Amino acid sequence: MIEETHPNDDSYIVRVKAVVMTRDDSSGGWLAQDGGALTRVGVCRLLPPELAPVPTSSSSQFLIRGERLRDKQVILDCPLRKDLVYTIATPTFHHWKVEDRKCGLSFQSPADARAFDRGVRKAIEDLAEGSTTSSTALQNEAELGDDDVFTVSMMFPTFIYYHIQR
Repeated sequence: MIEETHPNDDSYIVRVKAVVMTRDDSSGGWLAQDGGALTRVGVCRLLPPELAPVPTSSSSQFLIRGERLRDKQVILDCPLRKDLVYTIATPTFHHWKVEDRKCGLSFQSPADARAFDRGVRKAIEDLAEGSTTSSTALQNEAELGDDDVFTVSMMFPTFIYYHIQR
């Protein structure tokens, strides 16, 4: 089956509920996007370009996508790349930077935040390995392990940065 222009439920590694945040560099703070509307946010695998119904210029195989719960409007569409800098600022607030774009998520619970972090790590691990196989089930945290794909550095007690080593 060929996916439509948006990912289907089977293409998601993880999906959780969160408020999408954007960085306001002028104030140095984070602002809730769309008035703080609750959003279903997930990490999804994209179709290979030759199978996609709409050609894409993106070289990313994964996307962080957020759909507002009340009307399913997409308010976050961010390709995952190897240069992703992902920060766990608090147990319920994570943010990342890809190229010049800064996005964040305020999760409903620490468990949702951990699940999303595992999904991001799995996607980046697949990108680093050049994987093209489908993965709809997320490995549990123990199976992911701490191999040499990520550098984890503690900057402050609550901040963790993931960087691809290559």
